Amino acid sequence: MSRESMLDHVVDVIAADGMAGLSIRTVAARAGVAIGTVQHWFPTKQAMLLAAMDRTAQIAAEASAARLSLTDPADRVRAVAELLVPADPSSPVSRVWIAFAAHAVADAEVRARYEQLWARTHAGVVGLLASAAPSAAASALDDAAGELLALADGLTIAVLDEPGRMPPARAGALIRRRVDAILAELGG
Repeated sequence: MSRESMLDHVVDVIAADGMAGLSIRTVAARAGVAIGTVQHWFPTKQAMLLAAMDRTAQIAAEASAARLSLTDPADRVRAVAELLVPADPSSPVSRVWIAFAAHAVADAEVRARYEQLWARTHAGVVGLLASAAPSAAASALDDAAGELLALADGLTIAVLDEPGRMPPARAGALIRRRVDAILAELGG
């Protein structure tokens, strides 16, 4: 079994059972392999966790790649913002990302990796906004990116935890409306 396929099982365990359900034994059972096979790729639970964070970020980056090929810069901003809010309460990437966010509060190593990945996401959103509103001030772009990411975080939690109150379609409409307002404010 390859490292990447083993890592997909790690992500599946976190998506289904959260951080509390993650163990080398659980991943081995899910993958149908011996514990030693998991330990070959990930000698510790922490190694699994950090690799799963990177894998989740990679999956999200691959999903956004198609959206970045849109011609209109404003459409790229909208498409990426919509991607940040799950279209389904069972979205594995969203469930894993929120699990990492919660775990980062108590784990300095996970927090450092989370901050690094989130900083890259923030910089990417700033860049998208800058292409849609080239005359906007850098501080306004930075604030707008922070606002969109914070809104996406809140909507993601609501979709995952309370889909009856915040169905994915409603969350998508809210993020689209806010993106349009931000673009208008920035002059894009």
